[in-house]
Amino acid sequence: MATSSLSEQLAEAQRLQAYYQRELERQRAMNAELRKAVAEMARTFQETLAESVHAAETGDLAEVRRIAYANRNAWQAYLQQIVQAAGKSSASENE
Repeated sequence: MATSSLSEQLAEAQRLQAYYQRELERQRAMNAELRKAVAEMARTFQETLAESVHAAETGDLAEVRRIAYANRNAWQAYLQQIVQAAGKSSASENE
């Protein structure tokens, strides 16, 4: 009976190890997706900020307004991307 218990414990340890390995890979994938979204947000923000400054310096208020609206839409899209990545993470945790 002790042998059975040891083999059961070994099987359980192997199942846990496999689970933790899958969880680690899932977290790595989610982190990579989040890093990508944040890097894209930062790049877009820098570009649109430079465009806005240039437009403001030239007195083109319509262009400043257009850039501001485009930037707002981009931020909303990136935030949605982050929410979706977090949602995937939550859904995977519940499985």
